[in-house]
Amino acid sequence: MSYVKKPMAIENRSFEIITSELGEKVKKFTESELKIVKRLIHTTADFEYADIIEISKTAIESGKKAIENG
Repeated sequence: MSYVKKPMAIENRSFEIITSELGEKVKKFTESELKIVKRLIHTTADFEYADIIEISKTAIESGKKAIENG
């Protein structure tokens, strides 16, 4: 195993591993939802989020608008 010194390379590899570990579960999420699920897993190291998270149909758009509006 090689030592990776670049933070973004480490993060990218972490997300590759998460995607691999999720396997077929990735299919149950939209692209936007999957980004959220992978970030939750990356932050918490808890793969159970892929099984228990529920994202409402308007949640992502509402979140984007809230950020845009400060």
